[in-house]
Amino acid sequence: MPTVEELRDGFTLGDCEVLPNEGLIRRGDEVLRPEPQTWRVLLALAARDGKLVSKGDLVREVWDGRAVADDPINRAIREVRKCFGDSAKAPTYVETLHKRGYRLLQNVVLPEANPEHAARAASTSPSLRRWRVAAVALALSVVVIITGIWVRTSTPPPLRSIAILPFENLSGRDSDEYIVSGLKVALVQALHGMQGFVVKNGAVRYQMEPDEIATLLGVESVLVGTLQRSGDLLRVSYFISKDGQVDYSESVEGMSDDLFSLQEKLAVAVRSNLGDELAPALITGHRPGSEAYDSYMRGMHALENRGEPGRLEEAIELFRAAIKRDRQYGPSYLALATAYALMPDYRSSPSEEMNRQALAVIESGVAVDPVIGNAAGAIYGFVYHKEKRWQEAELAYQRAVNAMVIDSNAFNWYSRMLSSVGRMDDALQQALRALELDPRSAVNNSRAAITYTWLGDTEKAQEYFVRANHLGAKGPTHMLAYAFLLSRNGDIDLAREVASIGMELASEDTSWIGPVFDGFADPEKIPQALLALNESSASAQVQFTARTLFGDLDGAMEIAKQLEKPGEIFEMDLLFVPELKAIHGHPDFMPLLERLGVTEYWRQNGCEFRDDRVKCTGG
Repeated sequence: MPTVEELRDGFTLGDCEVLPNEGLIRRGDEVLRPEPQTWRVLLALAARDGKLVSKGDLVREVWDGRAVADDPINRAIREVRKCFGDSAKAPTYVETLHKRGYRLLQNVVLPEANPEHAARAASTSPSLRRWRVAAVALALSVVVIITGIWVRTSTPPPLRSIAILPFENLSGRDSDEYIVSGLKVALVQALHGMQGFVVKNGAVRYQMEPDEIATLLGVESVLVGTLQRSGDLLRVSYFISKDGQVDYSESVEGMSDDLFSLQEKLAVAVRSNLGDELAPALITGHRPGSEAYDSYMRGMHALENRGEPGRLEEAIELFRAAIKRDRQYGPSYLALATAYALMPDYRSSPSEEMNRQALAVIESGVAVDPVIGNAAGAIYGFVYHKEKRWQEAELAYQRAVNAMVIDSNAFNWYSRMLSSVGRMDDALQQALRALELDPRSAVNNSRAAITYTWLGDTEKAQEYFVRANHLGAKGPTHMLAYAFLLSRNGDIDLAREVASIGMELASEDTSWIGPVFDGFADPEKIPQALLALNESSASAQVQFTARTLFGDLDGAMEIAKQLEKPGEIFEMDLLFVPELKAIHGHPDFMPLLERLGVTEYWRQNGCEFRDDRVKCTGG
């Protein structure tokens, strides 16, 4: 039987030529471009070459083993049949075997088994093959234009909202994943520059029809994209669907050694489809060198996956390489400064040293590329926050979240800063804005989950903790907050397990976990729990939280006073958690907030601390 790799290079099925790497099926004079999921189902069938493919096989290979009802599978098979003009009642291509699965009725013929095809391929030079790809694209564009005229008699009205779904890597090469990821992120950023337009960054490949996805995400339309490779030539194809119909279908091409131009072409094409003829909003006016931009995109892919071992360090090296190759491209400095700023949270690196490096990098970046000045506010805000310079931090964050092109980190970090001064409601709004930009971020989902927990919305908190866990959130702050929520809900055993996992992953002391959670379950065991805390090296956030809950307010306040030291000993939002409000009655609580600059920030911004909640009317 043929392998999927062999099939991707092309094969014949009946009277149709199937070219997965080019995203095309030729049926006579007709050229078709199946959706990504249709390709996956077709390749699963072709790899068996006439043998049975069970529904279980399709679930494993197409849906990655996720639980799937029969309807999505049936729809996918219908789409495959459409490609070949086939019928379920009188099949000539795909046969349904009742309660067993499906099989192809036509033989799969690989190029080497087809003399005419093989001879044609052998006589085609690489350059001619590229021309052939271009010719196919031209043919497709004609088909799309004709189809568009036939389906619609007038230009569709401008769209005002869209969800960009994950792009599909049809090249079959893992090494192209950073390109797929980078193109999607760049497109989302470019569309955010359109005034009055709502863009949502789709997190997953939904097993639904486009109109169902649009309804789920609350948008008018969805965009699905694919990346294909033919040697060094890259083609990005995309479909924009509204109300179940394809409004636009286009392709852009570029060489793999000039990804910046390819990204730019894609942004211009999509914005034009959406009724915006202006050039896309780029974070910088400088066009980077190809090698520098390649390093930058690889670094962004590593940064996006920073929860994996070694990926944050890899990102730093790639951003350094990008800057070395092109010292005028500001976004590389922004990304490197972001990576440095994140090191204390992910690797327990010295906070002051990392902040110093982050500021030095961003100042160098703004000096060579002033256009990034507003976006750089996220870095300044992050550092000022750690230094408890609250008003300066907020002003810097506001510059960042209103910049021409924004990163979800800016909203996430702004949310953390607002939580630190007790503004939980406002912190939630910023956390949700971060999720709009990047709903697949484990960090953003974790921040939303934690904020909902502190606000007492248990249902929403649980929902976002589940999402964050699924996306790989594993940091100690995340795990302890989740354990806190579980304890609130009375699930002490699971809370104990979650806390243990978090501490073990962070290589932190776990000796306190058993006695402390025993104390939560049985008040008579609180003395033993406090003794265990005294003898352990539990973190400041554990010590403060547990001692406050156990009524050791003097001990909790001694921990809280460590916040006066440089850096962030623990996240200050704990000072304002409802279950920990007993600490508010300690005589040293308000003087501590005064020394930390929080009460001055409240005065400047018209905030009141009343009924254990902070409400602000603006400064």
